[in-house]
Amino acid sequence: MVFNHAELVANVREVFKPMEPLLGEDRFDYENLRLFSGTALNGADETVVFVPLTRESPTYLKMLQSEEEAPLADMAPMPVCGFLPLDPCDCFSVLQNGIPYLVRALTYHRAEMVDANGNYVRDTTEYEWQRGQQEPEWYKFLGNAACHCPGCSRITVNQQ
Repeated sequence: MVFNHAELVANVREVFKPMEPLLGEDRFDYENLRLFSGTALNGADETVVFVPLTRESPTYLKMLQSEEEAPLADMAPMPVCGFLPLDPCDCFSVLQNGIPYLVRALTYHRAEMVDANGNYVRDTTEYEWQRGQQEPEWYKFLGNAACHCPGCSRITVNQQ
């Protein structure tokens, strides 16, 4: 099996196109999307794509500022990243494979997932935004895929 990054980027870009109006001036960084795929993990298959915001996006730049410079109350609901479950993925009861979701921060400890119409689908399992922290970006398996997005947001989407 040969992996084709350019084809994956093109497909993800097409799937997320209807969601782009929800971003306002922000943009998804399709070239730096992250793909996680695991089979038979904790008895389930999970294949998901995380799509971060570009580092030039106004929200990303505000995430690097202090609360005094850019209050969260003025930014919320704040786009954090795109999330796309793909086949094979049978570990979510609410999220549908092939349907894009936007993760939006509501508080420093709560984020929601919305569909392309901006309709609430579910909360993330965990969300934490540590302003002023500059840890490296990471993606790993913690029972389900978890990520630490640029801007120091940690997101876990668990079975729900």
